[in-house]
Amino acid sequence: KDAIVGGSGAIYLMAKLPVQDDFRVVDWLSSKHGVCVIPGSACGAPGMIRLAYANLETKACLEASARLKAGLLELKQRRVA
Repeated sequence: KDAIVGGSGAIYLMAKLPVQDDFRVVDWLSSKHGVCVIPGSACGAPGMIRLAYANLETKACLEASARLKAGLLELKQRRVA
């Protein structure tokens, strides 16, 4: 519950992480999976990430979401970050 917040009428959403160190996850997602997100702590929501999707072409959005999904699944399964 409350794993995803926002999205309706916004250009971003917040996603809850399976770990608390959101800054470390952001760094890991960027370096390992090529995904750039904002740590939730920077937005007053520790343990979450902020995903912006404004002005993305459909192809780029699909590619980014596939990389993000792969990264989050790896994080959840292995707690690698």
